[in-house]
Amino acid sequence: MQKSIVKLFLIIINVFVAVGCADLSHQIPQGEGNGLDPSHSPQQVQDLAGIWEYADKTGSNTITLNEEGNGQYEWEDGWFETQELKDGVWKGKWMQAGNDREGGFELKWLDDSPVAQGRWWYTRIGQDHNPLEPGGTFTMQRISPFLTGGK
Repeated sequence: MQKSIVKLFLIIINVFVAVGCADLSHQIPQGEGNGLDPSHSPQQVQDLAGIWEYADKTGSNTITLNEEGNGQYEWEDGWFETQELKDGVWKGKWMQAGNDREGGFELKWLDDSPVAQGRWWYTRIGQDHNPLEPGGTFTMQRISPFLTGGK
């Protein structure tokens, strides 16, 4: 009986170790990339299509962007909208229905880094269209690209 419990315990530990070492969250299935080299910054808005990780000092979240560089994120029922991508600078706006806020953002890629660094700010908090509350800094990194054509 005791040997069976020890064997079961070892099997469970091996399963956890195998799953933990696999880090499946960042693997892209073969054939699903869009041909972009992740070490280079996107050149066109449609190059932004895919799953991105947003990170700031409070944590991180994923944002899935379509071919126009727009998409939803879970935090406060948010929406991310690209307005311009030019010369390695990504500009746009964001809206959060859950806490009635919106603002803008600007990101830059430096030295062909896969990570864009930038800042965000408020343009409206509730009825206040000139909020004094500051924004912050954040990064965006592609987790998984996908092919154009709705995939």
